[in-house]
Amino acid sequence: MQMEPRILAIGRLQSTLDVLVDEWQRYGRDVVACNSKDRVKEIIETESIDFVAIGGGLPDEEREAMVEFIATIDADLEVHPIPRTGGGQGPHSFIPFLNGLAVMFKVHRAMGR
Repeated sequence: MQMEPRILAIGRLQSTLDVLVDEWQRYGRDVVACNSKDRVKEIIETESIDFVAIGGGLPDEEREAMVEFIATIDADLEVHPIPRTGGGQGPHSFIPFLNGLAVMFKVHRAMGR
């Protein structure tokens, strides 16, 4: 059985992220979530994170800055911002996005990538 990847989820509101973490745990996901750069840095430096997912709540400029910030901490860490869509995106859309990333991570690992 494939082990779950350790995922760092980044978003705008910690209270919303806490709700989402509860939902991801229902799928068996291993997710830590935060909304501050200081905490992002601490988590990446002290925990074994497999990849980062960034939600749609952050404005584009902040999302781009966060991707660049993470690269300064660990240039090899994959960062996946949720794609922007034409329709309204709510926090609920972050759930299947991150779940899909987790599945693909496990598939790639099973394939030896």
